[in-house]
Amino acid sequence: MIKVIVIALLLCIIEIFVIVVASPIAKPSVVLKFLPEDVRNAAKDHDEPPKVKQMIAHMLLAIFLMAMVAGIIYIGIDGIRNGCGFWKLTLRFIVMLYIMKAFDIIVQDQWLVMTIGYFKKIFPETADCDGWKDRGFNNKNQLIWIIAYPFLSMATAGIFLLFR
Repeated sequence: MIKVIVIALLLCIIEIFVIVVASPIAKPSVVLKFLPEDVRNAAKDHDEPPKVKQMIAHMLLAIFLMAMVAGIIYIGIDGIRNGCGFWKLTLRFIVMLYIMKAFDIIVQDQWLVMTIGYFKKIFPETADCDGWKDRGFNNKNQLIWIIAYPFLSMATAGIFLLFR
């Protein structure tokens, strides 16, 4: 299980790096869809960066997604090699996803967005928005994922067991 935790934490580090580096150079509509609604409305006319910078941001996102897929594959293959059955394999995926979700809620939403105001610096026209004070702005979306993760983990474990 230590491997699963290490992989999840590595993915969290890659994710925060990608968010911090890619957000200022990504298309504003991509970044804004993860922020409170009044912030999205206030920044909807924000200037787009040059296409080259947007392409770099998309490449960074692709690298993160490939790392996440690689992490899932590694966790699955390692679990099968270690004789994990359906429920142990499911647990491995659940642990990884919930560590990443906790990181998402605590570090990204609460610290990066709300506490230090990282995105206010990218979108200065949103500085006076009330959404920056609403720590529960993403609760519904987070809850949906928290409920879905066990089912996604069971499906992923089933797929790995089919192809072992």
